[in-house]
Formats: sequence, structure tokens, C-alpha cells
Amino acid sequence: MHDEPAASGEIPAEQIIAQAYALRAARAEAALAQRTAQERRWRIIFFFTLLALIAAVFFVPAPTLEKKLILVLSGVCAQQHNLVVGGIQLPLCARDTGMYLSLLTTLSVLTLYGRGKAGGLPPWPMLAILVGLVLTMAVDGINSTINEIGMTPWYEPRNDLRAATGMGAGVGLAVTLMLLFNRSLRRDVDETLPVVGQWRELGTIILIDAVLLAAILLDVGFLAWPLALLDVIGVSGTLFVTALTATAVVMNYDGTITRLAHLARPATFALILTGAFLAGMAWLRTALIGG
Repeated sequence: MHDEPAASGEIPAEQIIAQAYALRAARAEAALAQRTAQERRWRIIFFFTLLALIAAVFFVPAPTLEKKLILVLSGVCAQQHNLVVGGIQLPLCARDTGMYLSLLTTLSVLTLYGRGKAGGLPPWPMLAILVGLVLTMAVDGINSTINEIGMTPWYEPRNDLRAATGMGAGVGLAVTLMLLFNRSLRRDVDETLPVVGQWRELGTIILIDAVLLAAILLDVGFLAWPLALLDVIGVSGTLFVTALTATAVVMNYDGTITRLAHLARPATFALILTGAFLAGMAWLRTALIGG
């Protein structure tokens, strides 16, 4: 028996497949356009939310900007042993100032060296140094605590040591933060690329940290306000990135990000959470111990 010829009105299978592919492509293009429009709206919302939070700082109930910044961070730092530069008291204690200045330095240097998408651990010798820097801060913190409770310290606590050991720990904190963000959210993370993998990168970070520490200890007055603002950016930025990573994972953004702009929606919620946390902790401290 011979196959019956196809009916004259029948559509060839190849044409049906081509139409299906075209329909799927059109739907994907429409979905992409919708997502792009949504991201654009969320970027605008994020921008105005950020402006609102910055403006809110000026309405903090304190007489001067110096006192306002101190109050903003009062809930996340004991603010003992604060540093004073150019007559301005920095809003964090010496240890936290060192840590968050170093964190910002480390993130900036690693980004400039092309480590922005890195997801690999540092080489073992470098990892050991980072762990050692964190442990050094822990030892100095224990020594300070021993002194404050009236016992004999191992050595005399000093603000320069607090700031220096804090800077060392800030490098480790920055590496951890970058690893957490990249491995949780990026689709294009390079797990073969160490977050910090060359001695020149670590050397650059240490050099910049040393310059910042020297500027603080030498009381370089014109750096007072930049340093105070960097304190605020360091703390709020760390809280924001942590909240952003958690929020994005909850909203199913994990492993999908190729551009930071894709995170506009969860970033807006993370920004609100960060502002609410800082405000809530500051209010709680003021309510409990009077600021």
C-alpha cells in the first residue's frame, strides 16, 4: 500500500516547528521587555528611597551633624575609645573605624583588580594571613576587655592598636562579604578566580590602610568629615549588602544575577530594612541607657 498524499491544506511539520520557535522567542522578548520596565521602575524607587534615608539623617534629633552621625550609629557600636580628627569625633570607636575603613578599601581595591565576580577562596598562605589578622583583632579586643573589667591587661590598650587590628579584620570581613554575595547571587560567578589571589593586591590594601591610619593618628584635619562619612557608609553598606543577599535569596534571585541593576527590587527592600535596623537599634539604646 502507498501512503496517501498530504491534504492540500495541511501545514508542513517544519513550518509548525518554526512557528512554535517564533512564538516562544516573541514571548521571551515580551517577558524581557516587561522585566526591563519593572527593573527601571524599581531603580527609580530605589534611588528615591536612598535619597529619603540620606535626608532623614538631617532630621535626627541632635544639634550638629557630628552628633547626628554619632546617634545614627549608636545602636551598632559601643562608641567607647572614639577617635577625634580635626576636632571632629568619628561616629565609631577606634576598632570599628579601622575595620570599616579597611572593608571599603578592600572592596574597592579588589574591584579595581578585576575580582568583582570572583567566587574562589584565596590561596592557603593568603587565607592563613587573613585568619591571622582577624585573630589579632580578637586578641586585642580581649586585652582591652580585661583592662576594662579591672584586671591586669597583657599590654597597655591603645587606640592606635585598636584601629590597626580593626583594619586587619576589615580585610577578612570584606573578602567574606564578597564571597557571600557572589556565590549566592551571581549567575556568572567565577569560582576558579580567588577573591584575593595576588600579593600585590593584599599589599595595595595594606598600603592604603596604613596611609589612612597615619592620617588619623597625625590628626589631618581636612580628612575629618570624609572619614566620618566613610564610617557611616562602611557600617550601613555592610548591613545593606547582608540584607540584600538574604532578601534576594528569599525572592528567588539566587544564581540569576549578571548585572547589579537586576537587584533593584530586592535592593529597595534591603535599603528599607537597613534604615529601619539602624533607627531601631539607635532608639533602643537611647531608651535603655540614654544614648
